[in-house]
Amino acid sequence: MHQLALPIQAPTQPTLDNFVCGRNSEALAALRSLASSPGAQTFLYLWGLKGSGKSHLLQGLRAALGQHTAHIPLFIDVQHDSAPPLGEETILLIDNVNLAPPSLGESLFHAWNRFREKGGHMICTGDCPPAQLSLAPELSSRLAWGEVYRLQNLNDEEKWAALKLKASAHAIPISDEAMTYLMMHANRDMPSLMQALDQLDTLSLSTQRTISVSLVRAYIASMHSKI
Repeated sequence: MHQLALPIQAPTQPTLDNFVCGRNSEALAALRSLASSPGAQTFLYLWGLKGSGKSHLLQGLRAALGQHTAHIPLFIDVQHDSAPPLGEETILLIDNVNLAPPSLGESLFHAWNRFREKGGHMICTGDCPPAQLSLAPELSSRLAWGEVYRLQNLNDEEKWAALKLKASAHAIPISDEAMTYLMMHANRDMPSLMQALDQLDTLSLSTQRTISVSLVRAYIASMHSKI
């Protein structure tokens, strides 16, 4: 089979507006409220399985806060970033806090106490409830003190609806059969499915082909050949 030349695209930047909430409307509403009117103090913890949207929401919150507040939030992805020393920041966004080393955990503990006394905002994400975190007990207990939201992964029906909504909004010419094939044979997490739809749209435009099952099949084969 002729291998397709796959388009190279920058990933769509996560925002609160392009988050597909599914059954996570309460968590999304809480973050929207925080972004529009931070108030004096917020402690919020989001947790869920891989692909539930934790990182998307936290990055979206960072973007929204940058538009509505004078204070720039400090964002740390513990899985990928080296944590800088914490100073007098008033907004901390900590992704994958469950992976925090003891030094960062101690800094977060002191920052939490400072925010509790003087005001500030700490929003963290993790892969389990606060009580099950392998962190110092005093930090875990503080992460449980504020609002805690469990994020639910989208089910197949919700994924289908999200893809159809995106296709309709961007006039992407994909048939229901091709969409079904994509969901059955591609990586099934939402970021991968959304990226696949974007790349298929670009392929459709560059090859002057509608997004049919055959094009999706060729796309997936080309993706597998790159692994």
